[in-house]
Amino acid sequence: MSPPGGRRLAFTLLACLLLLPLKLIRGWNAEPPLSLLSAWLLDACFLLGLCLLSIAAGGRTPRRRLVLGGGVFLLLQIPALLVIAAHTYYLEEATARQFSLLDSSFDAIAFFVTEIVPPAVLIVTGLLLSGLVVAARFLARRLWLPRPRWVALAAGGLCLIPLVHQATVTFYPSVLWEMGRDVAEALSHPAVAPGGETAELAKAEQGRLVPEGTPRFERVLLFVMESVPSRTLEQDAAALPAGHFFNLHRTQAHRYSAYFTTNQDSRTGLLAMLFGRLIPFEAYSERDARQYLFLRQRPSLVDRMAAAGFHTAVAAAQTDVELVVFELPWRTRLILSQAEFENHGDFLCFNPYQFEHDCEDRILLPRIYSLLDEQPRLFLMQEAVFGHIGEYEQSSGKTPVQYYGDYLQAVWDRLAERGLLDTTLLVVTSDHGIRDWDYRTRRWALRLPLWFINPRFQGRAVDGLYNQSDFPALLWSELTDAPPPLPRQVSAYVGCTNSSLVGAVSAEGDLLVVKDRRYRKYVLADGFCPDDDRPTAPPRRAVPAGALIEFFRNIRERFEESFQRAADVDAD
Repeated sequence: MSPPGGRRLAFTLLACLLLLPLKLIRGWNAEPPLSLLSAWLLDACFLLGLCLLSIAAGGRTPRRRLVLGGGVFLLLQIPALLVIAAHTYYLEEATARQFSLLDSSFDAIAFFVTEIVPPAVLIVTGLLLSGLVVAARFLARRLWLPRPRWVALAAGGLCLIPLVHQATVTFYPSVLWEMGRDVAEALSHPAVAPGGETAELAKAEQGRLVPEGTPRFERVLLFVMESVPSRTLEQDAAALPAGHFFNLHRTQAHRYSAYFTTNQDSRTGLLAMLFGRLIPFEAYSERDARQYLFLRQRPSLVDRMAAAGFHTAVAAAQTDVELVVFELPWRTRLILSQAEFENHGDFLCFNPYQFEHDCEDRILLPRIYSLLDEQPRLFLMQEAVFGHIGEYEQSSGKTPVQYYGDYLQAVWDRLAERGLLDTTLLVVTSDHGIRDWDYRTRRWALRLPLWFINPRFQGRAVDGLYNQSDFPALLWSELTDAPPPLPRQVSAYVGCTNSSLVGAVSAEGDLLVVKDRRYRKYVLADGFCPDDDRPTAPPRRAVPAGALIEFFRNIRERFEESFQRAADVDAD
């Protein structure tokens, strides 16, 4: 074996040894130990295969070893190692969301590196890679290394173990397995060509006209839960005591029982609610964030509430907050300072990502109480943090529904103490539905709670189909005691970042889910959902998949044109 080949083999063996404890430590709470060990074998065999490919490509001449062998090593093996390491480091979330590299754009990858991964992790990664290079050079000179042929035979034999294991499980915690599954899924579904029109989608892009009238409440407190579908709220509340908030105040709530998400990310879900329109992009890339900026040039719900005499405020127990949403013209912004995050006392606080330094929502209660005392007319939107990561539930022993109910009851009691309940409208909803892989084709995972609560209300359920872009109109209908807008026939939505999903639900109970990948577009689910779960029968109101893809293509183009016009105005 040539010296460069020996160094690459030593580097690969050391890297595989480092991945084993990382896989076990990061995945211990997410997957069974046998699955973790088997997945590590698959990852290690793949990396060894790439290493052997670089050695074979290098041949016998020094120049070829440098150009071809080094090129394979630097352009294939090192990126593969970094992807496997990143997937392993974020294993619990990666196995839940199962985002695929096949759906990633350069912007999304750049966002991950710059906004998700903490700088300390990037520095440690660089130091580890440098250390592996130095150690590989040292070991390659002093240790006997097997011939590439023997390594290939050993790696091939070891690969049989995870391959056999994969046949007995429904999921496998390996990025290689996930990519293979995605390719198999894409090839096993017939391709769909964009095109066609359908009357059902004609008005699915825009929200509804906000009714005129004088608000009958002095305060509007909008609490946006994190990823709580309506079914989850109902089931979890049923397991709680009768005196719990969601059980106690059910008879004082106007509940919209067929209210669906338009966007499966927090940022875009909130923007859809505040601007009354479907946002046609996935949320989290900096390019898309810039696309949203032009929205500030058109009135939002924040502007309308301010024009009606409300003091507008937004709150989130984070040091870093959603782009664009918090840049709207709020009069007051309640967020955490870095000092509050670091000196949080008995409150639960976590730092799962570089951009997310957050604490449980109760840490803001004193400031919210003060705002209620200071402002006689107030519109407050609070984006909940509890539930962003599983550590909150594990550390508190409470489900999100239980925690949110306790929090809202504390606010309710404060309003009662101040004699403000009758003149306050409390609104409870969720930012989006469940985004995990297993729920992609479940209709109920897209259906969100929307409760308007006041002591003077008689409890009722509104069954018509609405979505997040209807929120301004629905809120003002409740504020002014006006009839709600007519229900929709079809509601469209965009999946979460790196999912490449678009879909639609109908008032009759249908669900259409389309994988809108760049290289292949296909239907994941289409049909009637008798139990609000997966489709099991032909659709009652068919929406052609090609027409849905064309619908989103057209509104994205109009969105881009609007953004460009706004950018040209700014330039002038």
